[in-house]
Amino acid sequence: MADSAKEAWNEVGDRFGEWSRLLGEKYRKRGEELGTTAEEDRKKLDEAIQTVTRQVDQAFSSLGETLRDQEAKQHLKEATKSLGDALTTTFSEVGEQIRSKLGSSGSSGSSGSSGSKGSSTQAD
Repeated sequence: MADSAKEAWNEVGDRFGEWSRLLGEKYRKRGEELGTTAEEDRKKLDEAIQTVTRQVDQAFSSLGETLRDQEAKQHLKEATKSLGDALTTTFSEVGEQIRSKLGSSGSSGSSGSSGSKGSSTQAD
């Protein structure tokens, strides 16, 4: 499975590399058509595009390596468990606050009671 993930991330790098090459070509062609872009400006933009491409490649490579790292997987597992625990606790507290507010407004809730409203079933 790690081989297929590696291949998938290599594909991402290849695709972004090809895209950046095409972008550079289109930019140079457009500059030639307009005839208004100075060579120095083109070089600066080409350098910026190469820098962005390297940064994107670095980011995706780092992500891929992190996803394959066992220690990182364990940290991610613990982080998602903490997120789930926090959400559970938050929803529980919100539910208690809602029940408290409903109880203090004089409403008698139907929790725990089995009145005649909920016990009858009708077939239509």
